[in-house]
Amino acid sequence: MFFSKHLKLFLLIGGIVTMLASFYFINPALALSMFNKLPYDGKYLFIIRHWGVMVGVMGFMIVLSAYLPSWRKPIMIFSFIEKSGMVFLYIENSFQTETAFLNAYFIPFALTDILIVTYTIFYWKELLVDKPLMIKSILKKL
Repeated sequence: MFFSKHLKLFLLIGGIVTMLASFYFINPALALSMFNKLPYDGKYLFIIRHWGVMVGVMGFMIVLSAYLPSWRKPIMIFSFIEKSGMVFLYIENSFQTETAFLNAYFIPFALTDILIVTYTIFYWKELLVDKPLMIKSILKKL
């Protein structure tokens, strides 16, 4: 029951770390320089800020779900899908000879998403092992 016991703390820490992406919305040039050691290019302002607000709000929702248990299932499902997608993109980019070098600038983001995805899998596994009928009720509600 380790993962269930520490779920609230996991959601708080994971959500706060995810909310750091808000800096890309607030100050894209500083965020790119500080977090990724990449130059700012105004041509990409819209997409950088969009990503920052989208992921920042995701982090905020993860934090809220720590205090609102009824929100946890949908937020954890969405978070799992979004973060799994980012992990896939990171791994897939490793095989792109032209851009693989960029992965070095995204290691903290990749590690965070890998940890969140892994924790979520083990949390769900714990629920299934300890409460096998719970998955049926979850699926019925979806």
